[in-house]
Amino acid sequence: MPRVLVVGGTGLAGRAVTAEAVERGHDVVVAARRTPDDDADAYVPGAVYVTTDLVTGSGLEEAVDGADVIVDASNGVGRQAAHVFAFGAQNLLHTAARFGVNSAVLLSVAGIDGSGYAYYRAKAEQERAYLDSPLETRVVRATQFHDFVTAIFERGRPFGTLLAPSRTRFQPIAVADVARVLVDAAEGAGEPGVRTVAGPRIESARELAEQWKRHSGSRRPVVPVRLGGALGATWRAGRNLAPEHAIDGIGYGAWLSSRAA
Repeated sequence: MPRVLVVGGTGLAGRAVTAEAVERGHDVVVAARRTPDDDADAYVPGAVYVTTDLVTGSGLEEAVDGADVIVDASNGVGRQAAHVFAFGAQNLLHTAARFGVNSAVLLSVAGIDGSGYAYYRAKAEQERAYLDSPLETRVVRATQFHDFVTAIFERGRPFGTLLAPSRTRFQPIAVADVARVLVDAAEGAGEPGVRTVAGPRIESARELAEQWKRHSGSRRPVVPVRLGGALGATWRAGRNLAPEHAIDGIGYGAWLSSRAA
């Protein structure tokens, strides 16, 4: 079994990838800026954790040493995203190549091509770094996670509402389903290049918010809001959707039910 290095393995997607890879019997190393305590939610028993900073390069050599494949689920917020995705990717890939790592899998986002949204532009640059590297690379673009869509609704909590972007549809996907695809790719499934995976159903933001409201028992009203900027324009144009790449995974309603249980 190949040794898998999960970069950003303490984040939402990274934890799911780590758990999936450990369950399949892989030797798993997690690289993260902060390593979790044994009892932390981010800790996955069976994985080895290495403190690493992609931007400065600190800890990278220790992390990649002995790895056969990298699964990059790293993330950044605000201006930090450009540094993590651009400089961080270059540091990681150069170090990996020096240490003889054979292949890489990158988690990316569906619909980023041509978007003016800064985060998406940074992700596109990260993709190019991977695809231009000497490593055999598989990029997996995913539609929005169930957790992410729910977080959008919850931004209305301080105002006693549920916020639903108007004229916007989502095709949400379960993190666990994406993790399985990423680990499959780490094991060599599929051709190198870019692949998109999407949730099983396309629904309006309002329909999804109403589902959340029913499952949570909330009495807060669903309030439509127009999301401005490049991200809002991208979503309203439906570029975040990929109906031809839908997988038979966990739908939003089923995910909500599993959380309640």
